[in-house]
Amino acid sequence: MPFQWRITISRTAQGVVFNPDPLQAKTRDQIFWTNNDTEAHWPGLLQSDGTINTTFFMPNQIAPNGGTSSTFSPSVPSSFKYACSLHPNEQGTITVT
Repeated sequence: MPFQWRITISRTAQGVVFNPDPLQAKTRDQIFWTNNDTEAHWPGLLQSDGTINTTFFMPNQIAPNGGTSSTFSPSVPSSFKYACSLHPNEQGTITVT
């Protein structure tokens, strides 16, 4: 049975963090982000050449102050490195088994 996982985007004294990071999920689990920051964020797939595929997880940015993303449901085991396409230094990982 698939499980639903929330990744929370929050601002701390050290900057913006994704929690949990890394996220451990299984195939078919449903993953989404909640933005608890005061700025918009847009997690996208961080590709091997350093570019960000903005629409891999969701079609648009996540509104600030509690906005949520659409759901991403991986169908195969993989490790997904992601970065905010609006703030590329903000990065996280999803590991799917």
